[in-house]
Amino acid sequence: MFRCLLLVVLVVGSRGQGEVDPKLDMYGIINVLYLKADKDMNGMISEPELADVYHGFDTNGDGHVTKSEFVTLWQSITHQNQEHAEAFFYLADLNDDNIIDSSDLNPLYNVFDTDGDGQVTAHEFAEKWVGIILEAPIAVLFERSDANKDNILTHNEFSKFFSSFDTNGDHRVTRSEFEHGWTSSGFGTSTEADTLFAALDTDHDGRITASHDLNSRFTALDVNHDHHLIILEAIKMAAYLPKPALQG
Repeated sequence: MFRCLLLVVLVVGSRGQGEVDPKLDMYGIINVLYLKADKDMNGMISEPELADVYHGFDTNGDGHVTKSEFVTLWQSITHQNQEHAEAFFYLADLNDDNIIDSSDLNPLYNVFDTDGDGQVTAHEFAEKWVGIILEAPIAVLFERSDANKDNILTHNEFSKFFSSFDTNGDHRVTRSEFEHGWTSSGFGTSTEADTLFAALDTDHDGRITASHDLNSRFTALDVNHDHHLIILEAIKMAAYLPKPALQG
């Protein structure tokens, strides 16, 4: 039970050829969350047990978790900055109503139940949390791009998705700018940045621009063709990031 969780830390710690991954401590948090969730230590996490993990953030006991409650406690546990902590809140707030409650927790259990057999194993719990950690940087960039804070990105807002990496303000992001922006934001390693950059640079000209790269990406991510993106659509870009393999 613990082997697959501890393996996450070992695998991530071995990546990057000596480069320190800023997410390393976060993978250790998976172990803490698992120990909190699997109260009866039977190797399975029930729906009430998973809900209890999030109920622990409900500091005033009113039945739902606000962003303020979540961010305050999450930062105290992980020592992350506010925009990173907020990203994890938004990834759990599945219906974008700015609270985490039963309307989020019921479908969230199905998200963790990756094989759809009605139960969440230790391996599934670890595997899904690895995915959430990889999605968090995309969620941060989503929030940076959401100019009017309405929880959706228009085509114009998405065209500026990586503008925080554009250090010289020329409306295009080079590989070196992408690497610097990714690592200085605490998102991960330069290897991860290079992998994602290569996937997004669709015309292989060594830079990401709205006209050549992000326009087509917007169309691909807009799966329901409503001409805007919600966070659950945008985080599909995390699939391009290298994901550690779990065993056990």
